[in-house]
Amino acid sequence: MALTKDGISPRSRLIAGMAKVLEQRALSELYADDVVKEAGVSKRTFYQHFANKEDCFLALYRENSARVLGVLKEASGSVGLSALERIQLGAKAYLAFMQGQSALMKRLYIDILYLGTEGMKAKREVLQQFADVLLAAYDAERALVPSLPPLDPELVLAIVAGINELILFKIEDGHADRLSDLESVSQRLILGQLLLSQAG
Repeated sequence: MALTKDGISPRSRLIAGMAKVLEQRALSELYADDVVKEAGVSKRTFYQHFANKEDCFLALYRENSARVLGVLKEASGSVGLSALERIQLGAKAYLAFMQGQSALMKRLYIDILYLGTEGMKAKREVLQQFADVLLAAYDAERALVPSLPPLDPELVLAIVAGINELILFKIEDGHADRLSDLESVSQRLILGQLLLSQAG
């Protein structure tokens, strides 16, 4: 893959360009030309990597979600901490990271809803990935305390989906810069499932 003079691949430049443009306007209001201009590459290069602006958006959605997931993994995977402590750290880091890019998160959360089947597929993939991280963190705890019961994966996915909707509501209400307000309720939702499983 050819790199530009700054060592960044054209595809990465286009994804970063899409992110910059989205901070200013909705996906429905922008054109591939806007992304091309922001990225500093040719229109031909754009179409070598993406079929259209929606395709580029989906690549950004998945890439940014992977970054957020990395933050969650790092925070919730801390060694020597209890499950509760890891949940607290994970929720805090996860929401703070998204709040730090509130303008972009607003567009990613809202515009993904208008991409039909492909958008829903990408959203479902991301939600499952986040649920898997929580399950892995709990399984690490079970390795140390074998008496702990397993978690129901579908319930964990339901919790992740619920937190996702709370974030969307916050964004739709114009408070994308206050996602950290959801830290406590997110922690309680996850912890409640842990306690319910242990009680059962």
